[in-house]
Amino acid sequence: MQRQCAEYAKLGLMGVTVLYASGDAGVAGSDGECLDRNGNPSSSRNTKRFVPSFPPSCPYVTAVGATQMVSGASVNDAEVACQDSIISGGGFSNIFAMPSWQQSTVEHYLQTYPPSVTSANYNTSGSRAYPDIALNGAKYLTAVLGDWYPIYGTSASTPASAAILSAINDARLAAGKGPIGFINPIIYSSGFQGAFNDITKGANPGCGTDGFSAHPGWDPVTGMGTVNFSKLLAKWLALP
Repeated sequence: MQRQCAEYAKLGLMGVTVLYASGDAGVAGSDGECLDRNGNPSSSRNTKRFVPSFPPSCPYVTAVGATQMVSGASVNDAEVACQDSIISGGGFSNIFAMPSWQQSTVEHYLQTYPPSVTSANYNTSGSRAYPDIALNGAKYLTAVLGDWYPIYGTSASTPASAAILSAINDARLAAGKGPIGFINPIIYSSGFQGAFNDITKGANPGCGTDGFSAHPGWDPVTGMGTVNFSKLLAKWLALP
């Protein structure tokens, strides 16, 4: 994992923004498994140790969670963390230390909104927290073999986020500037506060627990919030 994570860092240095889906099983692993007391994968509902996903837990990638609209809501209403068909993945790495650029933001979450889960469930030693951002991950209308299907998942919210960031790159290049590259340090900075739509409702249950909850500011369910194109565009165009 460390070697692969280092390769993602190299891509960032080359001006490439690397995004990964945070997962669709909440705090559980990609197949819904958790860890037993010995740290081994287990599908038993009695095991309550969370399984952080990789690569999204690598600090050199931008992890993307998922949101959805509440049934009956309009486009003007606030989104919530995705829990319909899929659950937005998130949590704390068992491998990678918490990078300095997210430390104050994550510590604010932990101190202001203490999780109901404990060190028996996740790594509380100060590790990389994810996701970083989020976007709608519900009901993407997709054509498959001549029929239409609603698609759910962080595997939908991630490429949609990539498209938005690509449009920002296009605007910067047209202005004679370079690509945005590795974005994590800057999106956690004070200069980018308010550039995301804050998600304050929902959770990512799993492993027999309620998981983590969404709250004002960053949280391990939807990160900094959903991408706001116009605000992000203005902020990135204002940079060299």
